[in-house]
Amino acid sequence: MVPVNWTNRTLEHSNLTYSSIDKLSMSNTPLGSNRFWTHLVMAYAFTFWTCYILKREYHIVATMRLHFLASERSRPDQFTVLVRNVPPDADELVSELVEHFFLVNHPDYYLTHKVVCDAKQLSSLVAKKSKNQNWLDYYHLKYSRSKSVRPTKKRLTLYLQTGFLGLCGNKVDAMDFYTTEIEKLSKEVSFG
Repeated sequence: MVPVNWTNRTLEHSNLTYSSIDKLSMSNTPLGSNRFWTHLVMAYAFTFWTCYILKREYHIVATMRLHFLASERSRPDQFTVLVRNVPPDADELVSELVEHFFLVNHPDYYLTHKVVCDAKQLSSLVAKKSKNQNWLDYYHLKYSRSKSVRPTKKRLTLYLQTGFLGLCGNKVDAMDFYTTEIEKLSKEVSFG
């Protein structure tokens, strides 16, 4: 475009102040000149060339990606969809809702699902169960050494000892107490 704009004398014959860089621009072309067609044709040519180069590069990148995916084994993360904030339903579990949705809407592509929940409460229940299991093992070991008397302990109410520092309160059989506590916690963990 430089020769087309430079060879015109429009700016030299006008009363405008201009610099030599202005002679390279389209402002040096007179109004109604056929040289405007050069600008239009070059704009279209540059646009089509850019689109062609982008299409060619996209084809190269897509081919490389397909070759890469075809050369690897299929992995679950290539076909995984994350679904969050599934609204609860009183009639169905979240797992049943997700399965029903995908079986109805995507029956040809659905394989399986896995529900992941926030497990903060579950971890505290498991920790309490483990602690109680340790105490139960301790009292079983203590009883196995001297079978004359079963071990006892102060009864816990809501995991707090009754009375001042557990010094007073009802004494219960320690092994029976921890066995029932572990059973309660096991039920809570399984329904968690």
